[in-house]
Amino acid sequence: MAVLSLIGFGSFVLVSLLVGGRLLLLARRTREPAEAALGAALFFGGGLGYLLLVLAHDVLPPPHAPGALLLANLHLHAGALLLAIGTAHIFRPGEASARAIVLAIALVLGVSFALRAADASRMPPAPLVFWTSTLGSAAAYAWSALEAGRYAARLRRRVRFGLADPAVARRIALWSAACSAAVAIHVASGVNRFLVTEGTHPAVLAASSGLGLGAASCLWLAFLRADPGVAAQPDAA
Repeated sequence: MAVLSLIGFGSFVLVSLLVGGRLLLLARRTREPAEAALGAALFFGGGLGYLLLVLAHDVLPPPHAPGALLLANLHLHAGALLLAIGTAHIFRPGEASARAIVLAIALVLGVSFALRAADASRMPPAPLVFWTSTLGSAAAYAWSALEAGRYAARLRRRVRFGLADPAVARRIALWSAACSAAVAIHVASGVNRFLVTEGTHPAVLAASSGLGLGAASCLWLAFLRADPGVAAQPDAA
């Protein structure tokens, strides 16, 4: 089971760091906020955040685990919020409804982190801390999955008439699939809360590891085998 966890979460962390770093380098050249937001979301959230989470739960000695877990949640919350900001810039630029969604996610995650910081030594965290963190992050990934999926469907219809690039449609669909896998990981985490009081149930660990591997594969195909700048500019397709 430890090997399965290492493969699933390890691949997700590694690919998130690679894709996030590549998008951040691209954003440094283009000065595009969407690329910067998505790159930072992957690098700090999916990469450093999940790495710290695994260290806190499975590697570090108990005295150091709460501090690492608090730092992990800071990165994970920041990643989810940056993902929401990137989604708003890419798919709903200038829309008041998108700004409202970003603000709502920011408030939920901010409250969750403040509550966790006030009682950082408690492991597992209090139910309110856990559920605000899980639901706030899941909302960001679900929104991104929905917007990317809808846009990919629009592109596929245009492809039939030669009005869009099939590769762009596939990359955006892969991004939607990666975000959907992340939502499923959050759902599995919520289910785990009902199954065990501490640690992770073996079935949940297996499912989450598989989903992590799936998300990593989708990210790899969407960004590392193609120009990542295209996926960050849907209106140009």
